[in-house]
Amino acid sequence: MTTFTGHLTDAQAQRLVDGVLLETEAAEVEAHVAGCAACQAEVESYRLLGDALEGLEIPELPADFTVGVLERIETRERAVAHDRRAAAAIFGAALGGIVLAVVLLGAGTWAPEASRLVEGLGDAGRALRLSSDVLGPIVSALRIPIAAACAAAALPVLFALSRLMPSPRTEIA
Repeated sequence: MTTFTGHLTDAQAQRLVDGVLLETEAAEVEAHVAGCAACQAEVESYRLLGDALEGLEIPELPADFTVGVLERIETRERAVAHDRRAAAAIFGAALGGIVLAVVLLGAGTWAPEASRLVEGLGDAGRALRLSSDVLGPIVSALRIPIAAACAAAALPVLFALSRLMPSPRTEIA
């Protein structure tokens, strides 16, 4: 099975140079590189780059490097916390303004609407209770057939979804 199409990815070329190719791709990658001038050039460029980087000195970190990094992280976290508090304050002010507007408009404006809404919810609750009294025994009697039908409908969907998932060998570069 092919683990790549066309030419090597950057990650595959780097792993080839480092000698850490996955077992499933090693023979195929090496065979491809042997016959592909473009991939040979890419692998050679990574080898030359690795050789050049090995010759460089590793610079010394400043003595206060860790402290500086931690201070920058703390500063960023404080800024994010400040932004969150500001957003919460704006949301609270907007909510308070809405409540104030409703109160100032007076109970005569919104109380009848609220009363109608509550009555509508009561009617919906009674309808749900009645339908549960009727449908409860029916669903209970049909529990096994319903479960079998759900499983029969779900299995093809799950199989189709599993075909969409990338295989573990697929490389995401």
